[in-house]
Amino acid sequence: MIMVEIKKVINEEMAKECDILLTKLVQSERKYDKNIKESFVVTNNYVNLYNKDNNILYIAYDNEKPVGFIYGYIKYEQSNFVFDSVTQIDALYVLENYRKKGIATSLINKFYNWCKESNVKIVEISVFKDNIDAYNLYKNIGYKLAEYKLKKEI
Repeated sequence: MIMVEIKKVINEEMAKECDILLTKLVQSERKYDKNIKESFVVTNNYVNLYNKDNNILYIAYDNEKPVGFIYGYIKYEQSNFVFDSVTQIDALYVLENYRKKGIATSLINKFYNWCKESNVKIVEISVFKDNIDAYNLYKNIGYKLAEYKLKKEI
């Protein structure tokens, strides 16, 4: 396991570093979704989100180099609709040469700590059905298949 420093994103510079990593994530998902344009680049996504209520953005650094991030938000607050608050991990990404070193797990654990502080009991995440690496990561840390999402081209 490599030692990285995980920080809460607290300024636009850090948020822009996450946008660069998000672009890499989206581009890596083109192999699962051919509808993603090769030229797509994320700009100002996390710059507009990092300091909003009910969400969290963490970035992992290896000697000042951004190597991964996690972003999530509270999807449903405890209410008449749901018993427990539910969060959604919207994006998790680690640079390819940093994978299988415990960084994703560290980011997820940091996210869980935020969930506990926010009195959240349920975490949801979506993965492409062919993304076996991501599916196995989540399965190995206790996630279970909860629903199917179907898609049809017309």
